Amino acid sequence: MAATAGHLIGVDGYPGGWVGAVWSGSAVTWRTAPIGAFDTLCDEASIICVDIPVGLANHGWRSCDLRARELLGAARSRVFMTPPRDVILLGLSVPNEEVQRVARELTGQGVSRQALGLATRVLDVDAGLPDPRILEVHPELSFQRMAGEVLPSKKSARGVARRISSLSWAMTDVDVVAALEGCPVDVPIDDTLDALATLWTARRYEDGRSEGILTSPEIDSRGTAMQMTV
Repeated sequence: MAATAGHLIGVDGYPGGWVGAVWSGSAVTWRTAPIGAFDTLCDEASIICVDIPVGLANHGWRSCDLRARELLGAARSRVFMTPPRDVILLGLSVPNEEVQRVARELTGQGVSRQALGLATRVLDVDAGLPDPRILEVHPELSFQRMAGEVLPSKKSARGVARRISSLSWAMTDVDVVAALEGCPVDVPIDDTLDALATLWTARRYEDGRSEGILTSPEIDSRGTAMQMTV
């Protein structure tokens, strides 16, 4: 089911595909879609914030990834470095030796299998670009902005509790507990919280309070700014 025009949606990946937290001005509702159907999840939404790289470099590393790592300090490993487009296009479909050769040619370094594992998701979003509605958001940066500090790991009980309290403080008109209870049962708690964090940034963007982490983001070969919004 497509989102109604004017809705805001914050999207994160989860084992089943994509999960979206939708805000229409009264309550959070949820939508899911398999990988390959990102466009159906977000059809007609006015602002789409997603935790996935938006815009791909032809060579080297994206400046927004490097800046996000700087901002997170000791938690910098929570940001995956996004390989160039030609490496993403290879993904996990060819022998690793070939992927690593191309990666070294374009970046001077190899690339992690974790980053390559995101290739199908990256390309799912990339297929709809450029689209000014689609903004890249890293939930760890959103939570850092909400809480005023980097939060404990989202895999820990303390990290989950801090994220719930931060969201409740930052979105006083949202019943965060009720929103979590309404999420599809197959979506893990950390992906649910990340989707709500991207929705928080979408609301900030609509209100004109968001900002990019780069002053002058690079533009990829298809005309998309490589930027993260908080």
